[in-house]
Amino acid sequence: MPAEPVETVYERRLAELRASAAELEQRGARISALRGVTFLIAVGLAGYGVFRWLPAAGWALAGAAFVAFVALVVRHALLITRAAAFELRASVVARGLARCREETRELPDRGERFAVAGHGYARDLDILGQGSLFQMLSTARTPGAEALLASWLLGPATAEIVAARQEAARELAERDRFREDIALLALEAQRGPPREPREEGVDPVIAWTATPPERVPRVPAAVALAGKVLVPITLALLVIPQVSEGLLPGPLRWSWLIGALAQLALLGAAREAIQATVGMVSSRQAPFGRYRGLFERIEDEKLGAPRSTELAAELRGSSGHDASQAMRSLERIVGYAELRHNAIIYFVVNTLVMWDLWVARALTRWHERSGVRVRRWLDVTAEIEALAPLGGLARERPTWCWPQVGGDRPRVAATALGHPLLPAARRVSNDVALGDDGLDPGSRAERPPPEALMITGSNMSGKSTMLRSIGINAVLALAGAPVCAEKLETSVLAVRTSMRLEDSLEHGVSHFYAEIERLKMVVDTSQAGGDPVLFLLDEVLHGTNSRERRIGAKAVVKHLLARGAIGGVSSHDLGLAALEEETGGRVRNVHFEELVSDDRMTFDYKLKQGPVTTANALRLMKLVGLDVEVSD
Repeated sequence: MPAEPVETVYERRLAELRASAAELEQRGARISALRGVTFLIAVGLAGYGVFRWLPAAGWALAGAAFVAFVALVVRHALLITRAAAFELRASVVARGLARCREETRELPDRGERFAVAGHGYARDLDILGQGSLFQMLSTARTPGAEALLASWLLGPATAEIVAARQEAARELAERDRFREDIALLALEAQRGPPREPREEGVDPVIAWTATPPERVPRVPAAVALAGKVLVPITLALLVIPQVSEGLLPGPLRWSWLIGALAQLALLGAAREAIQATVGMVSSRQAPFGRYRGLFERIEDEKLGAPRSTELAAELRGSSGHDASQAMRSLERIVGYAELRHNAIIYFVVNTLVMWDLWVARALTRWHERSGVRVRRWLDVTAEIEALAPLGGLARERPTWCWPQVGGDRPRVAATALGHPLLPAARRVSNDVALGDDGLDPGSRAERPPPEALMITGSNMSGKSTMLRSIGINAVLALAGAPVCAEKLETSVLAVRTSMRLEDSLEHGVSHFYAEIERLKMVVDTSQAGGDPVLFLLDEVLHGTNSRERRIGAKAVVKHLLARGAIGGVSSHDLGLAALEEETGGRVRNVHFEELVSDDRMTFDYKLKQGPVTTANALRLMKLVGLDVEVSD
């Protein structure tokens, strides 16, 4: 029996969630109406009893109506909360459905904040920003997970790390509800009061937990000891006159004030330590406590992939729920600190029992037990949350494949390679082979794959898209994700591109100067001694005259090949086709071409061997109505 399409699964799940939310809202509306009736009954009977005689049964009915009103208020709030949770979960599933339908340009997170100035390929390959790979891929919502996923897309991992991520993501691809829960809990962890902007989204409570224990301000031991003595005495002096007249005669009835003033002095002496802990956790600025749901959900999931198992074990610890239990304990202490937001009650209670002092000591003890582990727990959660989109991509793109990553020789070999950001209905796939296949020359049935492709072709025929297809799939493969191909094998490569170039009047940079700076970055990377370079150069050196373009472009390509790089170059300049002969076949000519029928130009976007033999610039001028006399 064929597997049910994921789009159908998501549609059914979305319908279920929305139906549940609608049912709860309807029940809430009925309870709201009933709540209004009980309120009117209670107020009406009480008001009548104030101005007219009301029998005891009437007052009893008014009291019962008021109790029913309070109960209905609580019930209504619970229903509304549950309905909102269903709606939030529905929004998670709706985003998955949008990804299945390739409607990703309106998804919320585009990742621009992770952009790195002068990055080797991010801008050229649409890794971040509107309509980007990050926008299509990401379901991460916590700051750490978003940053981690972006870092995976901005730099290659080792073959071993890629293999571990793939295995973990394959497992997550089959766990729709787990991925849904992780995305929902991550969303909930980020909800709450507006937060002040912070560098890298670092929560102040998280920063506090990461502080070495010896640097955490502590309530002085002498102050704590004095408080333990003073508080019982002050409370006794306050309570005794209220329960037994004459036991404390005359002025001694007010002696508790002396104790209260002494306690205020002690609080002042410990003010720095108290404010550094209690003041920080009660600031209402951070959603840190809401991470407990994420911790608990991961702890409870039985994961089998080695990397996922290793990560979950760090959260579970010796008890099986170390991380979530620590968060529950912290939430309880923070709840005590929230008394600060009720000014009158807080002043009275803090004066009488030194409330802040005991909360600060509880926070310090919690920090000693668990603080050193929190940063690692958050990193673990971020990694699992970042792995989930990789698994989700495999689930939502079932025709894509898991690439094979590794090998000593630089290579990219793909069957039916397509551009991941193009809709399937418009996408045209091509086979691509670059680099050494590792076979002995005598065992090859055909000539070996080239180390570089020289792509020529007419305008709009698909040259740039081909280069981007190679680059963006390489990025996906080296992040540990599935790729848009039937099959793909690649070694670990440093992707470098020169495609989208802009001049700058403000900085005095011409288009050509911007391009040669970009080419220098590509060449420098090839000489740096790291991973072999995969270079992708679109319309190389088109900002200068044809003679210098040919000389310069040939020199750059030969230099890159000499340093073990592989890649692709596109150009309109057919003079660069001579590179195939000059390099002994290490560069191979391929091309795209247009089809013209009845003065209408179309493209099949299929990669063909050899240099292009046609051009379309003059045809395009004619088709758009640029009616000028052309002479050769």
